Amino acid sequence: MRFILLIFALMASSLAVAESGKTLRCVTTHYPPYTIFDEQKNIFTGSDIELINYLNQSLGLNIKVIHLPWARVKKEMTLNYYDCYFSLATNTLREKHLEFTQHPTHVTKFGLFALDKSTLNNKDFSSTRIAMLRGVALPNEIADKYNILPKNIMHTLSTSDSFKLLEKKRVDFIITNYQAGLWFAKNSVGIHARQFHESSLPVYIAFKPGVVDINLIDKQIKQYYEQ
Repeated sequence: MRFILLIFALMASSLAVAESGKTLRCVTTHYPPYTIFDEQKNIFTGSDIELINYLNQSLGLNIKVIHLPWARVKKEMTLNYYDCYFSLATNTLREKHLEFTQHPTHVTKFGLFALDKSTLNNKDFSSTRIAMLRGVALPNEIADKYNILPKNIMHTLSTSDSFKLLEKKRVDFIITNYQAGLWFAKNSVGIHARQFHESSLPVYIAFKPGVVDINLIDKQIKQYYEQ
């Protein structure tokens, strides 16, 4: 079935790229298990990378994945320098500068991580210290329900830094993507987790306007996940 899809997709590939043969520089950040960047080997793995590889093959694209820290990714979105971004949530500002696919690459939920398992079911976090990745907004549904205030949050430059703070007991909790948090915590001892169900966050691939036929990209993403 996948072979047949590839044949049809290759027939339409000339429509996918505005400039045939151009290398598309696509930015993401270390976002396991969806995008895992090995700094020593300078290679990417993960489920979102598998999708990018499929788009390259099925549409004859040449997408080069570039790793940047999340804070840098946020700045680059408005500068029109890179061709695309993935694992990216939508908002009004981003939609002014980028064309988003309609079908998400995956849907994420937030998770809570702590050293003390008994605190995971707390209802009021107004007197706690919580580490979160800088530039990631806490959904109002979670903040309001659990009484999490701006003063409670310590912003970090990476999820890895958040876990270091927790292990050193400089914070009481971490809030981050649940699956990503489990990946970071897998080699740690005594870190417990629960998933928040109050909010879901779909993320997408977004392109600089005019670089690709976004409808064709969207069609291929849909077919990929329907296989």
